[in-house]
Amino acid sequence: MRHNLAQARILAEKAAEAGAKAVFLPEASDYINHSPEETISLVQERDFVTGLQKEAKTHKIAINFGIHEPGQKSPKKVRNMSIWIDEDGEIVQRYQKLHLFDINIEDGPRARAIPALTTATF
Repeated sequence: MRHNLAQARILAEKAAEAGAKAVFLPEASDYINHSPEETISLVQERDFVTGLQKEAKTHKIAINFGIHEPGQKSPKKVRNMSIWIDEDGEIVQRYQKLHLFDINIEDGPRARAIPALTTATF
């Protein structure tokens, strides 16, 4: 996560220097996991968010990014969150992204939610 935060800080600084009002970072900006167990073990880290809050305030630039957060109903699940930090470094919007379904098309694309990710229920 430290490496990802360092890269995000560089991008935010460059964007601000170029006159941008906001920078958009990808989903899972904090880390990419290699297993469900790793996803769960890393989810408690908060330095990534506070680091981006400081960066937004320092450079007066809004930052949108995706991170993992602890699941609300199960300690063995995480939420896929999109966070908006304003130019004052305040979190002003949080959105929980949901994985709605798995895809398995014969001779085509396949995609599954990771077991540790909170999925939609209907």
